[in-house]
Amino acid sequence: MNCLICVNVAERIECHGPWEERDCPECGRYRVADALILTLMEQGQIFDVDKTRRWLDSRRKHGAVPTIEIHQALLLP
Repeated sequence: MNCLICVNVAERIECHGPWEERDCPECGRYRVADALILTLMEQGQIFDVDKTRRWLDSRRKHGAVPTIEIHQALLLP
């Protein structure tokens, strides 16, 4: 399985709800909303890897697995 952010090899974590969860050696553990994944695919968009990693790191300070929803996404044209 691949990381949804940097596309490196990552472990897929089983989770409940409309999410894809990954544990990437570079990006860490996170969840991405299914709706966001579909939007990214439809629009041919990708994550800005550096900005997304920094954002995830800032969210991990709160203790929970960070989740990226469609309104939080950092998209590149």
